[in-house]
Amino acid sequence: MSTLTERVDQTSMYVQPILFILTMITNILNICILRDRTLRSSPCSHYFISFSISSILNTCFLCPTQSLRRYNILWINTSIGCKLNPFLLFVLPLQASLMLILASFDRFCSSSISVKLRSMSNIRVARWSIILGSFLCALCMSPMIFIYDFNSTLHLCTQYSNLLTTIFTFDQIIVYYILVPISMAVFGILTITNIRQQLIRVRPIGGNNQNRRTETQLARMLIIQIGVHMIFALPFGIVYLLNTFMPLSRTPFIIGLRLAFVTWQQCDYFVPFFSLYSF
Repeated sequence: MSTLTERVDQTSMYVQPILFILTMITNILNICILRDRTLRSSPCSHYFISFSISSILNTCFLCPTQSLRRYNILWINTSIGCKLNPFLLFVLPLQASLMLILASFDRFCSSSISVKLRSMSNIRVARWSIILGSFLCALCMSPMIFIYDFNSTLHLCTQYSNLLTTIFTFDQIIVYYILVPISMAVFGILTITNIRQQLIRVRPIGGNNQNRRTETQLARMLIIQIGVHMIFALPFGIVYLLNTFMPLSRTPFIIGLRLAFVTWQQCDYFVPFFSLYSF
């Protein structure tokens, strides 16, 4: 075991409980705040609530798993864990990311001058989008259950090495670490552009200041959340990309770095709370 991997495992025993507590508290508070009557009337709030729920579920899975590594208790090296661990490790973060994309698209539609696009921003569409999006995430990541197999002789969880596995892994990286950030960035920029255009058009006329303030607040929350998400998610994605397509990069140091970036990525589930409500 490399020195870096040992240090990551040692610090996980102290860091993971802190991450767990912070994530649970901040996301529960976030859900309570977003259930306020003023904010709840916006479909974007429903996506944020779904993001918080996904963050809680992912934390309940990941924090105990990372903490138990310190004691060499790896449930992935069991017949059931070998199937479920890789699946949950990727499906829950993907679901959380999808909620941010849907929230970005909702803010884009809501801030558009097009009546047709604005009509797509409603609670009914949001609820169906959350249900269908969650199902598609599970369906998209379902091959993870089949490309890993428990070797009863070695007592290790191993990945099949074939063309289909390579294609799926490549598609997974393309979707999660390229298409997802690009989609967030595009809809975020379009939303900012729409809001600026609306402010210029509405300012001389006046209007409902309370609704405009709520919409602006939700758009600001979204932009901050997207920025924080990219900062915490991309480092692990880059290392994962290297390990997948460059086998020589799977050195003890890089493996330790990858484990460290898993912990870094976990901060994505509570740091936005302090950024959103600090001003």
